[in-house]
Amino acid sequence: MLDRTSLTAAGLALCCGFSLLVVPQAASASAPQTAQTAQTAQTAPAKRAARAPAAASARPRKGAVIARIQISRMRLKTEVREGVGEAVLRRGVGHYPRTALPGQEGNTVLLGHRTTWARPFHDLDRVKRGDRIVLRAGGKSYVYKARSSHVIEPTDRRALEPVPFKRRSAPNGAYVTLITCTPKGSDRYRLVVVGKLDRIVRDG
Repeated sequence: MLDRTSLTAAGLALCCGFSLLVVPQAASASAPQTAQTAQTAQTAPAKRAARAPAAASARPRKGAVIARIQISRMRLKTEVREGVGEAVLRRGVGHYPRTALPGQEGNTVLLGHRTTWARPFHDLDRVKRGDRIVLRAGGKSYVYKARSSHVIEPTDRRALEPVPFKRRSAPNGAYVTLITCTPKGSDRYRLVVVGKLDRIVRDG
């Protein structure tokens, strides 16, 4: 688990005009893992998600664009930036630091406003099981399929586990978790959509 210092450094994200307490990502015994190169020119199965350690120096700087996200059901296509501070979330979707990067084994956690600023997750409640959540980074498209949605208390930390909603889990597969406030215009609860990596497509 992240220690208290790390959690404090992560700070608060702003969601729907209210504060959203970000919660710690459980860490495995090993270092973060990168996605393995696809074995064919077009696709690779999700089971090939990576097991090679990523260098600490490879962690993106705060505010840097790390990916683009596309969800057809929401008509969403926008950039994903590193960090969950106000300056990042005013511009769109933020990546919770020290969670998995796109395509890595573990849980890629993304936050976005529901009703303010760019409001990228305004229609997150429309996502259905089986919908594609595509993250494009490093010349590859990581295609996740939505598996579940949850409405949780703001203090519920299970969505940040390496296997979402499985307490004290170690990385076992590649997941994406999208978090915003609900109901619209309120910070009373959090709406969470979880997807699992289905395939990797080499772009171009």
